[in-house]
Amino acid sequence: MRAVSPMTTQHPVILVVEEAEPLRHTFQAILEEADFVVLPASNAWEALELAKSWARTIDLLITMPRPLDMPGPDLAVLLRERSPGMIVLYSSANPLAALEVPDPAEVISSMLPRPFSKATLLSRVHKLLAAQAQHAVSATR
Repeated sequence: MRAVSPMTTQHPVILVVEEAEPLRHTFQAILEEADFVVLPASNAWEALELAKSWARTIDLLITMPRPLDMPGPDLAVLLRERSPGMIVLYSSANPLAALEVPDPAEVISSMLPRPFSKATLLSRVHKLLAAQAQHAVSATR
């Protein structure tokens, strides 16, 4: 995968927290091919360290609702201290996983069921980033 300097790109930054290495690499390959900057992490603690060392804000977090080391919503709260506008895309093979996310309104637009296709992943990411940009514009009015 390509190395990215935080100071030389303005592409959206996506932090992917996925315990399963093959799936983490799949997320990374698809997203990088679509010109996103991807920060891959195998667990929440690694994600927090990456975020702390990253010079820019993180636009999107992709994680599971219930990874082994820290619930996805808890990780999102900690990451939003540095990246307040960050949005979250939860991914799970469990159809009941949406019930584990505390904000039901957020779940409707931010749950990516597994397995997923490249087109579905990219469509969901683009939709969430567009909604984030629209919200940012509305907030400045």
